[in-house]
Amino acid sequence: MVSYEVKIRNEFFISALFVENNITTYISEKLKINDTTNSIFLGNKKEAISFNQKIELLLESDDFSIIDKSKLSVYREIHNELLENKETPSFEDCFTSTNNNDDFLLILYPQSDYLPREEKLTNACYHLIGEVSKLVANYTNKPEVKLENKKRYFTMDALKLSKFAFLFSFLFIR
Repeated sequence: MVSYEVKIRNEFFISALFVENNITTYISEKLKINDTTNSIFLGNKKEAISFNQKIELLLESDDFSIIDKSKLSVYREIHNELLENKETPSFEDCFTSTNNNDDFLLILYPQSDYLPREEKLTNACYHLIGEVSKLVANYTNKPEVKLENKKRYFTMDALKLSKFAFLFSFLFIR
């Protein structure tokens, strides 16, 4: 295995840790879980939700376009393929799924026809890593405005309000 193949695999797994950490932090903030390390739901325990489930959680959001959802989905599938095919002799041989993730990458990130296929896949994976990391970082770190509930001194039903307005409307008729 060539050193750039080892490098792309390592960088893919490092970016997967970054993506997973951002999603975990985002979920913990939403659910107000302070200790994510020891959390049964988000921690590193056997019962915790997996990387695939965390990505699936993002995919169910309506905040992503179809292309962005496709990138996230392919990212997850390539992550799984790299885990399953650790012992393959080349990076190109890792792409074994029937979903043709390698072809999707080459269509999404077109390159010169003179480059070898394996180099094209490596470059496309670097682009995918960068875009997915940016997508997840932007989604999980976007500011939110939370308004506190105001105390109401009186509450009024819409029907009661209309009756009240009707009663006072006679005062202004001449």
